Amino acid sequence: MNPTPGPLPVRVLAVDDEEIVLVALRETLRQQGYSVVTAQGVVEGLERLQKESFAVILSDQMMPGLTGLEFLAQARKLQPEASRLLITAELNVNTVIDAINKAEIFRFILKPWQRDEFLGTVKAAAERHQALVRVKERLALALAENDCLRTRIKELERLVGETRPD
Repeated sequence: MNPTPGPLPVRVLAVDDEEIVLVALRETLRQQGYSVVTAQGVVEGLERLQKESFAVILSDQMMPGLTGLEFLAQARKLQPEASRLLITAELNVNTVIDAINKAEIFRFILKPWQRDEFLGTVKAAAERHQALVRVKERLALALAENDCLRTRIKELERLVGETRPD
């Protein structure tokens, strides 16, 4: 007898240009049961996003090439349901405004982060993603049921029309 498989682990993409940070993120999250993919820089991160789906996307702000915000804005276009988290050592009003308007960041993680706070933020991001997926699935089901009802109404109208005496 096969054991009933549990839910699939939440997939997280962590993007940073520093390998030591990626190792820390990967190990911290894996210990909590997350499936973690790392990308060293935005180019690799964008390649991963084009090939794989993620529930949570973590990105450092200061990286060569694109900033984390610019990367997350592109990630939003590729995977809009994914929760996006920005890791930054400095937070200013312009960053916050850009994060909201361009990348729709779910939350900020300030360096250095506290482990429990970090894990709570990732958990909330994963729950947000799961809720969005459930809503999208329910909407698709409701639309399909609506189409079935419209078809049935047309069939009933046709039958009623055929049985009416002229």
